[in-house]
Amino acid sequence: MIRCTFCNYNNPADTTRCTNCGAELAGTLEAGHKSLADTLRALIQRGQKIEAIKQYRERTRSGLKEAKDAVEALERGESLPIPDTILTTVDQDVVSLVREGKKIAAIKLYREKTGVGLAEAKAAVEALAAEYGIQPRGSGCVGASLSLLLFAWFMARVMTWM
Repeated sequence: MIRCTFCNYNNPADTTRCTNCGAELAGTLEAGHKSLADTLRALIQRGQKIEAIKQYRERTRSGLKEAKDAVEALERGESLPIPDTILTTVDQDVVSLVREGKKIAAIKLYREKTGVGLAEAKAAVEALAAEYGIQPRGSGCVGASLSLLLFAWFMARVMTWM
């Protein structure tokens, strides 16, 4: 199977384009092939913005305005946006769960729908979150510290009542 570097879809080994989004598959091209973002950056650096827009349109099957906006975002140093139209239903569900702060549920859903292992599912979910600029939610160290302090305060109060 060849994983599409653009939409993260698993494709049969004999395909040259992603069956989900239509992007060229990196493993099927000549050695030294770069990701879409790298290819577009190289074109932008050479002053070939129109060619970069064409490449984005061809590989994502997006409209002209969407392609222009994506290339300009890349020019500004932002990450390359992925059009919502190429996200699979699984990916949309995963992104929704991550936005709600339910990363573990997103990983479980991804594993269930794709059959991949835990590490691969975690990496895929984190990649989707990064692509969409979703920051992980949760209490983290600060929340744990606050909980511990609150517990200590509560226990100190209980001890004074005894």
